[in-house]
Amino acid sequence: MDTVDKKILFNLLKDGRTPQRQIAKTIGISAQTLNYRMSKMLEDKIIKGFFVHVNSRMYGKVDGYASYLSDSELSIGYFSKLKCLEKITLYGFEADSDAQLDELIDKASAQLGNPVMKYKPVISSYSGNSKSIDFQIIDQLRMTPRAKLSEIAKSIEIPAMRVKRRYNFLRKSHLIAVMAKIDLSKTDVVIFSLFSQDQERIEPILEDSTIFKIADNKSGIFICFAENMVTAKGIMNSAREAEKESDVMVIYDYEFVR
Repeated sequence: MDTVDKKILFNLLKDGRTPQRQIAKTIGISAQTLNYRMSKMLEDKIIKGFFVHVNSRMYGKVDGYASYLSDSELSIGYFSKLKCLEKITLYGFEADSDAQLDELIDKASAQLGNPVMKYKPVISSYSGNSKSIDFQIIDQLRMTPRAKLSEIAKSIEIPAMRVKRRYNFLRKSHLIAVMAKIDLSKTDVVIFSLFSQDQERIEPILEDSTIFKIADNKSGIFICFAENMVTAKGIMNSAREAEKESDVMVIYDYEFVR
């Protein structure tokens, strides 16, 4: 896997709906070359597909995260799982209330032991003036994550400009994200998570490598990409110089159930 393939993966991990022509322009290759390389990675199952991650706020729920040093499989429900080389697994949980979320994390801790890290982002809820169009868009994206917005508009019989405005709002508000599922065992790229208790200080350092984040005004979990371990180590060292207490874990597999 060369640098061009890695740049393609980075763009698709950051936003799985990035148009191929835009990726080609960003990387500096022809659209035909990009199409060939993407088709080859899909054929080789390096890119296993695309999926939609929907923020718990969309459903009036709260979410939280806990990581455990355990090889055991968790038997209770979770919506995300990041498996790390340090034998740590980071789980995402959601519930109807903070009390229920605490109870869910306690149940996970009863199975896996005391958590290495716990994090409950303090984020405002999704507006009570939510529009049914938002959920229609999400339903369409679940079926075809990379569908053109014009195609979605036609399917739900809503003007294309309105669909575009609502989709852009959902994405910029971190309420939805279309992500690529990559078989990391077939690449030599590095994906790592970093938990910071001072996200405003860390965010500028990680800006060019972040593909996904969960953060409030204080703390945050950043999922980052590097083309190789040397580059990853440099990013990690810079982050730790800014915040010595930041926790870093190298991810070798990830799963989003919803």
